Amino acid sequence: MELLLTILSLVLAKVLLFLPLEPRVFQLLQVLLVVLLGVLVLLKLLQWRRKEARPEAKEIPAQKPLESAKSAPLAAAPAPDALVEAGVVQFLARLQEKGRLVDFLMDDITPYSNEQVGVVSRVVHQGCREVLRGAFDIEPVHSGQERDAVVLAGDFDAATFRLVGKVPDQPPYKGTVLHRGWKATRISLPRVTETTRDSAARKIIAPAEVEVG
Repeated sequence: MELLLTILSLVLAKVLLFLPLEPRVFQLLQVLLVVLLGVLVLLKLLQWRRKEARPEAKEIPAQKPLESAKSAPLAAAPAPDALVEAGVVQFLARLQEKGRLVDFLMDDITPYSNEQVGVVSRVVHQGCREVLRGAFDIEPVHSGQERDAVVLAGDFDAATFRLVGKVPDQPPYKGTVLHRGWKATRISLPRVTETTRDSAARKIIAPAEVEVG
C-alpha cells in the first residue's frame, strides 16, 4: 500500500516539475500531491501507534492461557496493520470513485494538451474536494496571507513551520511566508467494513468493470 501511494506521489511530482501547466492546473495538482503525502504520513503514524501497543497485547495470553484458547477462532482476523492499510485503501477508493484520482495519476498525460488536462482536472478537483471535505476539516497553518513577514522564536514547532533559504544559526528567524501550510483539525477516515476484512477485497481500490451482453 505504501509503495502504491509512493509511486503515485512520485508520478504527480514528476508532472509538476517537468510538464508546462497552466497556473490553475498546477495548483490543483499541488493539492492532490498534498493529499497523497498526507495519507502516507497518516498511514505511517497509525502503524507506529500499532507497534507501540503490541507489547502490552502480548502479555495477556501469557497470564490467561484459558482465555487465549477460547479466542483461538479470532486468529484468522486481519492483523491491526492490515486493517489500517484497508482503511487507507478505502479512502483512496473514495478518491477514485468520486474524482477518478487514480485513473488521472496512473495515466500518461504527456500526449495531452494543457487544455485537455485542464478539463479532466476540473472533474478530479470537484470529486476529490468532496471526499477531502468529508474526511477532514482542513485549515491553513498560517492564518495570515502569503508574503506576510513573520518572526519565529527559537522554540517554534518544526513540524508546523519549515525554514528554507539562508537560515541563520541562532533565532529569532525572520522571513516571508511562501506557503501558508495546511493542518487537519478533524480526521474521519472510512471504517473497514466486513467485506473489506477479506484479504483480497481490502486491497481493491476500484474493481475491474466488465460489460456483459
